[in-house]
Amino acid sequence: MKRWIAGLALALVAILGVGYWGYREYTSKQMLQTALGNNYQRAFYSLSDHVQNVEVQLGKSLVSSGPEQNEQLFNQIWQQSTLALDSLSQLPVGDALLGRTAKFITQVGDYSRMLARQVAQGQPVTREQWDTVSRLYNQASDLNKELSKIHAEIADGSLSFYELAAAGSRRLSREGRNLAGANFQTIDQQMHGYPTLIYDGPFSDHLERSHARGVTGDKITPAKAKAIALRYYDNRGGGNVIAQVTGEVKGNIPAYRVEIVRRKGDSVVGEPAIADISQKGGHLIWTITPRDVPGADWNLEKARARAEQYLVDHGYKNMKISYYQRNDNTVTFNFALLQDGVIIYPDLVKVTVALDNGQVVGVDARGYLMSHRKRILPEPKLTEEQARAMVSKNLELEGKGRLALIPVAVEKERLTWEFKGQQGADTYLVYINALDGNEEMVLKLIKSKDGVLTL
Repeated sequence: MKRWIAGLALALVAILGVGYWGYREYTSKQMLQTALGNNYQRAFYSLSDHVQNVEVQLGKSLVSSGPEQNEQLFNQIWQQSTLALDSLSQLPVGDALLGRTAKFITQVGDYSRMLARQVAQGQPVTREQWDTVSRLYNQASDLNKELSKIHAEIADGSLSFYELAAAGSRRLSREGRNLAGANFQTIDQQMHGYPTLIYDGPFSDHLERSHARGVTGDKITPAKAKAIALRYYDNRGGGNVIAQVTGEVKGNIPAYRVEIVRRKGDSVVGEPAIADISQKGGHLIWTITPRDVPGADWNLEKARARAEQYLVDHGYKNMKISYYQRNDNTVTFNFALLQDGVIIYPDLVKVTVALDNGQVVGVDARGYLMSHRKRILPEPKLTEEQARAMVSKNLELEGKGRLALIPVAVEKERLTWEFKGQQGADTYLVYINALDGNEEMVLKLIKSKDGVLTL
């Protein structure tokens, strides 16, 4: 009898233990799903805000008559387009549905950037260019209407971004029209109806290549993708982190999308980090760790050293910083490859550092992966002195010129001499073709307390 009672007690303990374990697993899963869903929802709301700003500013440009105002508006459109792309890339919807939308947003930004540069150089916007701006405005308006429909589905609970991510690529290909109330499908169909702009932007065309030259190696497994994502995750302060593959991403670089969460006991801490790892070769495409950065205890030089060391630690050699931009308490550094003393601007990696503790909270290696390979660079036919003589005499040059490879079209690059100079209070970069002496490009260098960028 005693043995039977003891056995029953042990069985009850075991059942209770399994039940408790199951409950813990269930609650942990629910918390993880909530965190992931909130992150996706935040990205969507951010996308909506930025696209709405693009539409408003395009409309303002059509009724503005002053060149200074137009330059400011076109620059704002470019900046809002860049932010919209960042938000779009965080949504759990693959390029199969939104690839054309991403291209449209890219073109809006690049075209606006080109117009801003044109106006800054004293050249008026032509009637044909205004017609293009008007067309872009109408297209942005259509895109905003579709985003508003998705917004309504989120509000009434008929759309869950976490369920959309968990469905994965198999459901995406099988039930594409049913996902998100068919609104993402509608957006992509509308984007397909829009003509491609002739101008796609001098410093982003290489991102439109169908073949990613820097993606090499054999196909990896989802388990390998998780391990790689964890290696790139900057786990400041240590702690337990777990990763899971939430789906596959189509497009120029097919990838596994990996979510990384921090655990403290049974709880998920903060928002999940996201990383896209290429299925071929296991290359990091981009990653972001969304979190609040309450202070700025690190200065710029310390953050720069951290970004440089991060690249070295992850196999990026001979990378040279070009420009940087501070946003609140984070700073993003642009690094370009240095090959044989030549700056290779297409091979670009962006690293974002949090200034409260130096954590790397963002990496974007898309430019590098689309363009990188060992190049056979031509010998310059012009010396630095000869190229310098071809720069406008209105520009007071600073220091010596340097060789730089710049993209000028989807499959075209030019070896140039890069010169930096002053014209009044403004700073410019001039690119002279190192083979024939043609002026390939002029960029305006924008310096502020928040960073150094080019227009």
